[in-house]
Amino acid sequence: MNCIKSKYWQYIILTTLAVVVFCYWLFLFPFIPLIREVSQLFLWTGDYFMERIVIPGGFAQYLGEMISQFFINPVNGAIAYTAVFLLAQLLSSRWLRHLFPSMKTVYRFMLSLIVPAILWRLCMVPCIPLTVPIAVIMVMCAGCLIMTIPSAKRVWVLLPTIPMLYWLAGPAAVLLVLCCIRWIPLTATLFAACVIGSSYLTHYPLRQVAQGIDYYNYDKEVGKEMGTYEEMECDMLLRQGKWHKIISKFQRPESPAVRSAVLLAYHKTGQMDKQDLFANLVVPREKHINTPTVFNTGDMLFYVNFGSLSSAFLVSDMSYQLHWNNIAQRTAFEAMEYIPNYNKSGRALKRLVETNIISGHYDVARKYISILEKTTFYSDWARSMGLLVDHPELIGNYPFLSSAQKEYENTTDIFFI
Repeated sequence: MNCIKSKYWQYIILTTLAVVVFCYWLFLFPFIPLIREVSQLFLWTGDYFMERIVIPGGFAQYLGEMISQFFINPVNGAIAYTAVFLLAQLLSSRWLRHLFPSMKTVYRFMLSLIVPAILWRLCMVPCIPLTVPIAVIMVMCAGCLIMTIPSAKRVWVLLPTIPMLYWLAGPAAVLLVLCCIRWIPLTATLFAACVIGSSYLTHYPLRQVAQGIDYYNYDKEVGKEMGTYEEMECDMLLRQGKWHKIISKFQRPESPAVRSAVLLAYHKTGQMDKQDLFANLVVPREKHINTPTVFNTGDMLFYVNFGSLSSAFLVSDMSYQLHWNNIAQRTAFEAMEYIPNYNKSGRALKRLVETNIISGHYDVARKYISILEKTTFYSDWARSMGLLVDHPELIGNYPFLSSAQKEYENTTDIFFI
């Protein structure tokens, strides 16, 4: 028994940590992978690939967005982050074995958890996309291969590898300078030259190239944000239609968008009629004269405001549920504007298809459908909507769209502006 423990203790600890990481992402923070899914639009086209590969770190961004599209299911997100943690630990252990061959196994194992822990923390920041852990994994894989080469010849492999890997993975390539310690001045100079040189080859400033073009997506000047944890979690629950959980989870919400979502949840569960719901959402202007709002309609205010990607999606989903078609459409546009790196969003384009079908703008809907047909998870839905815009008489087969369209055509509601 002691022999088994001494031989397999690392595997036991890693298995336990893998379970902890998986449960952490699936049960505590499933909304963070989801916010990454809605903030990108991965397309299976050559043009999309070329848009990424022509910038430093673009290949890591391409792979990160390819993986992020699967986060539409929170289980996939938990699996992906668990795999990143385990890969980072395995590669760190191999690096340490090459750099410090005489180090005791237990110390090497403890040190090998530093990089996974750092990546875990970075993944908790919504403005840091999956590009960063993917880039680190790419560089560490290359480093493991390079360190199998005899040290006398290693530098000759590093010299062409650093520029190539920098262009593919971005600034994470700086880790390669550790592969040949006695040549660090030379390899570090080469890396610096790659960063400075690439700033002339792209239209990005040197500061952004140095920090990684898609390593940190937050613009302080514009103030683009992904949202608070409260907004992201509520957005996830509203998207899933878990009305009872919204009510129980957010007793005293801080975000106005979340407060409005809670009101909608009360209505959806039969605890508030539509008249009371409207009375709480739409109030006379003088009652909230100093309240920042999204939409002004004559002497009334629509009492939901947003300042982030998540809250904009919250408003869009809530408006769509209430058949406020124009607001749902406008906030879907706003949600895409809040994506810090100016990506498009499959979820937002899906909403634009729906709202344009409801308003009868079938040509506009067809344009968005043609984009979504090139995705993985929206393509089947897009093809079904394509059939609908080609044959509008079939809209009766879709009860929600049919009722929303009739209400849009026949109502004089103040929100149809």
